[in-house]
Amino acid sequence: MKEVNLEKVANIEFLQLEMHDDFLFRGNPRVISENKIIFGESNGDILIFSRDGKPFSRFNRRGGGAEEYATLRGLIYDEKSDEIFVLAPNRIVVYSLKGVFKRAIPLLEGSSIFAGDLVNFNSELFLLYDYNNAYPAPFSLISKKDGSVVETVNMPNSNKIDSRVTRENQGVVSHFFPPMHHIIWYNDGFLLNSYATDTLFLLSQSKELSPFLVRTPELHSNPTITLNGFVEAGNYQFFQTTRHRIENDRLPQTFLMRNKTTNSIYRQRIVFDDFRGREVTISHATIANTQNSRLGLISLDLTELQDANDEGRLSGRLREIVENSEEDGNNVFMLLHFK
Repeated sequence: MKEVNLEKVANIEFLQLEMHDDFLFRGNPRVISENKIIFGESNGDILIFSRDGKPFSRFNRRGGGAEEYATLRGLIYDEKSDEIFVLAPNRIVVYSLKGVFKRAIPLLEGSSIFAGDLVNFNSELFLLYDYNNAYPAPFSLISKKDGSVVETVNMPNSNKIDSRVTRENQGVVSHFFPPMHHIIWYNDGFLLNSYATDTLFLLSQSKELSPFLVRTPELHSNPTITLNGFVEAGNYQFFQTTRHRIENDRLPQTFLMRNKTTNSIYRQRIVFDDFRGREVTISHATIANTQNSRLGLISLDLTELQDANDEGRLSGRLREIVENSEEDGNNVFMLLHFK
């Protein structure tokens, strides 16, 4: 275990979105870009705020029509084209920021693509991971205009692990799934994690594929240990491992960090000045919604913050926000601009 002060590896920005009856949301935003904050709700609502937290627009095109989405599986925003891409079963539906339908992009029949497995590669292409291998390769680059496969990423062949961990208790079968991040934003490229090889690869913007690391113990050891990461900040790399063995009704996760100078690896213990006694973790989940390897997101529950303020544990900008919040206001987002 090693304690690190968050301010050593990131500049912290606190943000609380304004309260409006027509802009109610749950949980974290799906996208944080340079100018927009976008939520995608389970009921189909898409709520768009400006970067300073003010409402911008909202729409809901959930339905079974040609210009609608049956479910909102994932959401991507391309700031250059000002288009919102909604990942739905079998296709991607494209809208303007006001919810005007622009086009539908078909996905190959039989493909299985989840949130996080489709990302902006550049202004013209998506990078996707297909769990069912309906595409010519698990990782492919497809057109943002018509969904055609422009290029495949040739990864080494190996045996993909079954991510499920199954338990039977008195005739009841339960399945446990670890977090599986196949595409990870990393600097100007992407780390590709296929869970079929012990090598993690880096795909550059010039489409060059190179090995990034080799994991030990081997992926197919018993029990399986999967690796999810990395976030690079300051002199550290932050990542997470999951052991595929059920303990206390869960799959144990360990949050780690590596000192790039000494190559030493520690368990994370990350604290920050404005909230005394509060620890946070940094992993791929911290950057999953920002579309930017240099920007992280952590949500702080307002009720927890109000209790901590009553106990005298808040200071600085965070204390100022909490003291000026409505009693039932929105949670506070902590944006981490990694050094």
